[in-house]
Amino acid sequence: MVGAHEPIVSPGAGDKDLRTVADEALLAWAEEQGLSPQDALMQAFSRRIIPSRYSKNLNALSLEEQRRLCGSTVLVCGCGGLGGIMVQLLARAGVGRLRLVDDDVFTESNLNRQLLSDSDVLSQSKVVIAEHTVREVNPFVVVEAVRGRLTSANADLLVQGVDLVLDALDNLESRRWLAAAARRVGVAFVHGAVAGWWGQVSTFLPGSSFDLESIYTSRRSRDDAEQDLGVLGPAAATIGSLQALEALRLLCGRAAAYSDRLLYFDGESGRIEVVPLEC
Repeated sequence: MVGAHEPIVSPGAGDKDLRTVADEALLAWAEEQGLSPQDALMQAFSRRIIPSRYSKNLNALSLEEQRRLCGSTVLVCGCGGLGGIMVQLLARAGVGRLRLVDDDVFTESNLNRQLLSDSDVLSQSKVVIAEHTVREVNPFVVVEAVRGRLTSANADLLVQGVDLVLDALDNLESRRWLAAAARRVGVAFVHGAVAGWWGQVSTFLPGSSFDLESIYTSRRSRDDAEQDLGVLGPAAATIGSLQALEALRLLCGRAAAYSDRLLYFDGESGRIEVVPLEC
């Protein structure tokens, strides 16, 4: 393989023979060998060669954790305030395949918080812009863009074949369909929601005795909360980032931080509380 550089891991870290390679060199080698970028990436890992773009992930992640991340598939439902944050962070971290779902277009009211939106993409499909952004950010990520609405009829199909489901939806009914599909298929589900200065995150692993009803029961819908409270950009960015961190933990094989617990973020006071869910 051409373009491999000298070891980057510091002495004593146990990875003295690890080498890095530039994107351009790895992509050229992939084309020369008739491989997809992702297949070339996995072959590089097997030879203890890592793209330079992931060098700052080490030693926060081990080489094996980075490899697992690059071999994983994640479903992100919603490409707005929460989803736009997660899509970018997961692509930069190296999640191998992203299945993105959204049926909406960008409007001016999105510009205060949705990082995938700007004045040039108003009226354009959120999921199409998300797909383009991922391809620009990381050529080693495979993107599957689904321009359509999640429904009770297609939820199971969208969840099939993924390692993790991330909730970035904007209404409670769709969240329930998605959470139920993840439970039926046996996939971990990371819920996030935000309104005003506040937000929340919770994780439901396969076989958990808790579900979204443990949080919402008969509470009002998110639509009502957003209308009453608005949505601040930093609150959406905080919750989306916390969901992305939880995703990295799970995909790398680490313990979930919010399994059967609810993280509550109060941006007005700066407090974060994590409380156990109750039946």
